[in-house]
Amino acid sequence: MRYEVAHWSVFLATRERGRRVREEIEQRLTELPVGDTLVLDFKGVEGITVSFGDECVAKLVIGRQAGDFVDRGLIIEGANEDVYETLDNVLFRRKLAAVSLSSDGAPHVLGFGEWLPATIDAAIELRSFSASDLAHRLGITPQAANNRLKALVTSGAVARERVVPDGGGKEFSYKVVIPAFA
Repeated sequence: MRYEVAHWSVFLATRERGRRVREEIEQRLTELPVGDTLVLDFKGVEGITVSFGDECVAKLVIGRQAGDFVDRGLIIEGANEDVYETLDNVLFRRKLAAVSLSSDGAPHVLGFGEWLPATIDAAIELRSFSASDLAHRLGITPQAANNRLKALVTSGAVARERVVPDGGGKEFSYKVVIPAFA
C-alpha cells in the first residue's frame, strides 16, 4: 500500500500537521494486512521542517519501538535530497533509523545505526529467517542478532511475527518487507 504524503502539501511544516499526518498513517497501518508494507511516498514534497519530520516520521518509528505495527513494514520512498537530509537528521538525533528506497530501488538507512546497512543486506539475502539464521549469516552472537533485529523491526524494513516452537517458549520469525525484496 502506498501513502502519498504530498496530498497534504508540497511543503510540510509544524508539529500539528506532523501529528495529523502521522495519525492518518497509523490508521492506514491498522488497515494493512499483517506482513504487508506501507510505503510513505514523499514524491512531490519539496521540503519538510524538522518539527514536522520529528512529529510524523520519528514518532512513527518510536511507536514501532514500543511494539506498534511491528508485523507490518514501513518504508520511505521518493524523498528528494532536502527531505532525505531532514529525515536523516531528525532520526539521527533521536538515535532512530528508517529505511528509504532510492529511485533505483536500493535501500538506504536514514538516521542512526552504522551496522544497520550490513544487517539489512543480510536480511535481504535471507528474506524470511530466524534470529539464529541472521546471527549465522553475519557471524555474530544470537544476542547481537536479536539487538539488530529490534532495530530492523523498528526501522520498518522487517516485520516480526510470533511463532510457537515445538518445545514451547517464545520465538519470532522475521520477514523482509521492503517491496522490491519481499
